[in-house]
Amino acid sequence: MLCLLEGLIPPETLLEETEDEDMERDKPQPLTAEYLTRLYVFALVWGIGALLETADRQKYDKYLRENFDTLDLPISDRYLDATVFDFFVTDKGTWDTWTNMVTNYIYPEYSTPDYSNVLVPIPDNVRIQYLIDLIGRQDKAVLLIGEQGSAKTVMMKSYMKKSNPDATLSRSFNFSSATSPYQFQKTIESYVEKRLGSTFGPPGGKKMLVFVDDINLPQINEWGDQITNEIVRQVMDMKGFYSLEKPGDFTAIVDVTFLAAMCQPGGGRNDIPSRLKRQFCIFNCTLPDNASIDRIFSVLGEGHYNIKRGFSQEVRQLVKKMIPLTRILWEKTRAKLLPTPAKFHYVFSLRDLSRIWQGMVGTLSTVIDKESVLMLLWKHECTRVFSDRFTIQSDKDWFDKGLINVVADILGEKYVNMLNQDPTFVDFMRFVIVYNYCINIYCNLKNIVYINKNFLTLEMLQNQPVKKVKMQM
Repeated sequence: MLCLLEGLIPPETLLEETEDEDMERDKPQPLTAEYLTRLYVFALVWGIGALLETADRQKYDKYLRENFDTLDLPISDRYLDATVFDFFVTDKGTWDTWTNMVTNYIYPEYSTPDYSNVLVPIPDNVRIQYLIDLIGRQDKAVLLIGEQGSAKTVMMKSYMKKSNPDATLSRSFNFSSATSPYQFQKTIESYVEKRLGSTFGPPGGKKMLVFVDDINLPQINEWGDQITNEIVRQVMDMKGFYSLEKPGDFTAIVDVTFLAAMCQPGGGRNDIPSRLKRQFCIFNCTLPDNASIDRIFSVLGEGHYNIKRGFSQEVRQLVKKMIPLTRILWEKTRAKLLPTPAKFHYVFSLRDLSRIWQGMVGTLSTVIDKESVLMLLWKHECTRVFSDRFTIQSDKDWFDKGLINVVADILGEKYVNMLNQDPTFVDFMRFVIVYNYCINIYCNLKNIVYINKNFLTLEMLQNQPVKKVKMQM
């Protein structure tokens, strides 16, 4: 809470007379008692409620409004269901909603962006990015927690890209169950150079942001210690670490700020030590609501299936209906098929919903030329992401029936008849040559007889000889 207040309170400026009306209008509001009170309320809300889930945040909002009438808690006539977590304090000292900070994401009309780096602005990730910047500008550590697919990694890397490359360097790496303290120490040592004596820092006198993804994955030993994270705690707490090669030698590390992300502990996932946890300002990335989810995939789906790429009107209209259709199927699947000790992998996060659309936006208008082909592609992606994970035939049968029922309820019986086939889409049957590069086309595998012929042609175009390799059974 104190870290938030330090970042919220602007530096004191001297009042100077100016004749420029634009500068007068853009000048920050003086720190009045009302302004400071709202900053305190904002810090109170997020200092205590940053770790809560959506349902618990609503309870916290109700508790504050019922027991603290004297606080200047924000309300909105436009958003009647808005909680205290839906507001922030502007530079003028007034309350405003996060929705007004959301910008439009423009999907490229012809090219296809890197899917893993696309971040569509919604109120949830806008406020998390605001909070990261609030803490990061003080050179303090930030940890994001949340379910898979909640864009923790994308938001952290987006924040790092915004830093000034002339003054700040950025590095990132992933932890795994096999990451050892020695590996971490050698990695940090490779990022810094000697400055004075035993003091090391980023090269060129710059600062550095180090992002550790999946920080909770290192193995816990038989005594219950996560020794890899203990050396992480040491370098953050003591601003350095003791050498594992030369016992007793201490290496001081300066101008390095750590950022991290992890899935919520539980369900077989480790937690991190409390002594490491206290080094971070922790924010929980909750799942967005249905409207935000539909907004994300409408930008991706409608952005790819546009008229300039040659898609027909009926295909473009069907894509708009598929956005809530896919979300409803995802919700029904994760609500019905819950993880058990025998089915521990039955976890369907927002990342699985994203994988469906990743396959949907990898096609061309020459392949998706009518509604029936698009429906087959949609069925293929849903089957590959969801049904292929099931280990019991009864689960597969339930999913097949559920898919048909959802299509019948949302689209109608006309589209159910288009799902009679069991399609398989692959990217090695067709290809095009663009500037001497071979680009595979994602299309329906209609006739398996042509596979060997197309493989041979593809290898010849790439000037790679076809080799026969005996499979080791």
